[in-house]
Amino acid sequence: MNNSPSIWQCLLAIIVGILIGLMLSHYYRPAHVTVAAAAQSQTPLQAAQTAVNDALSQVKVVPSLDERMNILLMGVDSNGLNAPRWTNTRSDTMMLMSCDPVSKRVGVVSIPRDSRVRIAGGHGVDKINSAHALGGPELAVETVKEAFLVPVDHYVVIDVQGLRRMLQVIGPVQVQIEKKMRYTDHAGHLHVALDPGLKTLSPVEAEEYVRFRHDARGDIGRIERQQWFLRQVVANKLRDPSVYLKLPDLFKVANDYCKTDLSADDLMKLATFGKDINPSQVETATLPGAAVTIHGGSYWVPDPVADAAAFNRVLGIPISVAQPAEGDSDAAANSAIAAEDQMGNKPVRVIIKYPKGCEKTALAFDKALSGDGYTVKYRTRADAVDCVHEQIVQTSMRADDVITARLRQRCPTLASWPVVVNIDSHAPADFTLVLNYDSIAPQAVAEKDKE
Repeated sequence: MNNSPSIWQCLLAIIVGILIGLMLSHYYRPAHVTVAAAAQSQTPLQAAQTAVNDALSQVKVVPSLDERMNILLMGVDSNGLNAPRWTNTRSDTMMLMSCDPVSKRVGVVSIPRDSRVRIAGGHGVDKINSAHALGGPELAVETVKEAFLVPVDHYVVIDVQGLRRMLQVIGPVQVQIEKKMRYTDHAGHLHVALDPGLKTLSPVEAEEYVRFRHDARGDIGRIERQQWFLRQVVANKLRDPSVYLKLPDLFKVANDYCKTDLSADDLMKLATFGKDINPSQVETATLPGAAVTIHGGSYWVPDPVADAAAFNRVLGIPISVAQPAEGDSDAAANSAIAAEDQMGNKPVRVIIKYPKGCEKTALAFDKALSGDGYTVKYRTRADAVDCVHEQIVQTSMRADDVITARLRQRCPTLASWPVVVNIDSHAPADFTLVLNYDSIAPQAVAEKDKE
């Protein structure tokens, strides 16, 4: 069974590393981070921790986060080594992260780069990734606020070169490649040639994996791969004590390759808040919508109803239906309320998705859940590539944290499975359980199914 930590523990670790790096660059000179001197009389882990604690001790007053803060995180493409880093660059990756000190929770919503929205400042309807190219991070922030009616307090931007340097610092990482990947982009210096299976990826190969999006699922598939990559980085790299020795290099990457409007105090607040967050306090989602071709262009058209539910569930933002690029949202708001009300006290509905050879395990889940009052809509056998990672997928409006916790409690086998929020206004079930070849049948120590 997969016992890997949550993906977002990894993401948060990387983000907190960036934030601490930026914070340290404000409060003291990087030369004060000296691991080598401390290492003479301590273990590597103790030396690294001592160095970081010594650096933090130079900050006389440690501010704390006392109210929710929403930060737009963006990864932008590159103009080249000698070109302006932040001018006319599009945001390939966009995530809205919300840190709430009251509930001690972190929420993250990934926004696909091709999301079709109205760009703020009178720039018309376009893909959301164009906002950064048209007006930098400030225009990107305003566009997200206006398109989805969500508050955004600050931004953090890192470019492709920064991603590459961060991967170089982290070093080789073991990753489960889902399928064969082939793609060459000479202009973008991207040459992907990866085969399926558990592989140890070099920094170059890791970059190829997280940037690849040239398949039927496009950017949505890339977002999912980035999420699983981050989870595997946590399991195989960031839990390695030797990584602490690399913190000075990570600090330098953050200082050299990031841009933010966070103040030194803000950075310190986030670093203090983030260091104590654990996986159970983090929830994530990908912006709900559908892939559509409009006038020959490929877009991700957001679903206002599902978007409102996702932002409410993950970021704690009051229900307010996001503004579609065109049309009236009042009807969508009413349908969002109706969609939740019509379920009432009906049994929770579950779909079980499994690869060939796992029929017995899928049947065991079916029997266990059905016997406990759940409605198993159906079991569906899928390609192995779609079942590499076992997970609990929240698909309906009502499949919130409370119902998810109850499901895990009633079926302890699911306790360590990661939760993915993927709300669909027309979902036939509340949850989809994705099994893989390592999944253990509930209420039994089951052997792997045989062909």
